Amino acid sequence: MKTISFDEPINISKSHFKTLEDFQLHIVQKLQNSELSENHKEVLDTRILEVNENPENYISLSELKFSIKRK
Repeated sequence: MKTISFDEPINISKSHFKTLEDFQLHIVQKLQNSELSENHKEVLDTRILEVNENPENYISLSELKFSIKRK
């Protein structure tokens, strides 16, 4: 058995998982339940505002997918 360590605090309540998949699921659930920081919200708001004000500077998701498939 290997011990895994992290350089940054991950603040998980559980310390034992049956499988790696259980650990991954726990982390995903934790991330889904977490709130965004105010700074992160501001960055997202700024990006959304820019997209709304300058839609011609961006391509849609379908355009992106099409360009990837073409190559």
